Amino acid sequence: MDRGEQNLVELVNQWAAYSANTPNADLAGFCLHYLTEQASKPSMAAAEPVINENGEVNQHWANSLTGDIDWTMVPVRPEARLGALVGRLAKYAYFYSKKAMQDLAIKGLDDPIYLLVVIQMGTPKKSEVIYEMMAEFASGIDVINRLIRMELIEEFPDEQDRRSKRLRITPKGIALIQECFPVMNKVADVAYSSLTEGEKAILVQILDKLDRYHAEHYKQSRHCEFDEVYERMVG
Repeated sequence: MDRGEQNLVELVNQWAAYSANTPNADLAGFCLHYLTEQASKPSMAAAEPVINENGEVNQHWANSLTGDIDWTMVPVRPEARLGALVGRLAKYAYFYSKKAMQDLAIKGLDDPIYLLVVIQMGTPKKSEVIYEMMAEFASGIDVINRLIRMELIEEFPDEQDRRSKRLRITPKGIALIQECFPVMNKVADVAYSSLTEGEKAILVQILDKLDRYHAEHYKQSRHCEFDEVYERMVG
């Protein structure tokens, strides 16, 4: 059996194992699984301390803070690196969005996102919108009340409970969203145009998986201590 045949047999065996343990297994999911399983893990063997025993900062590391950081100098877990990257990418997107939307009649990126959530939810309560946005209650109320004052959304009595009020988007709000869409698309182009279509598809699959996982646990974790959250989700 030549090398090509051996690789094919290995691939078939990998598919068999994957499909046996994965409900509704498909080729796209298997390819993503296979690639991530085969991805090489970064070597930490060459890691150097940032601060030596005399309290001196490694100069290479200090210099790298204003340029490309040499991550081999410090042992960094993949989970920590992911957290740092996701946080930085969110800041880049916010930076581009703020520049792109400065001429629109809104205060920032939160405004069109809140409007989109109201459209998607139909006629939600304020608390439901804030929960969906995963925002602090006070800051969420501030955004919603501002959108009401701007007449982009409106309140109306709940038919089932007259003591409660619900929200809905106004024609003015719909017009603003339509104005924002081309700008938001341009921001997305700036943020992700360096990726190929295939890379975008793989990234979406991975992030969708992570989002579904956290969405499942978020509700029951909101009022728990972190140790309890950790034990349930990791331990």
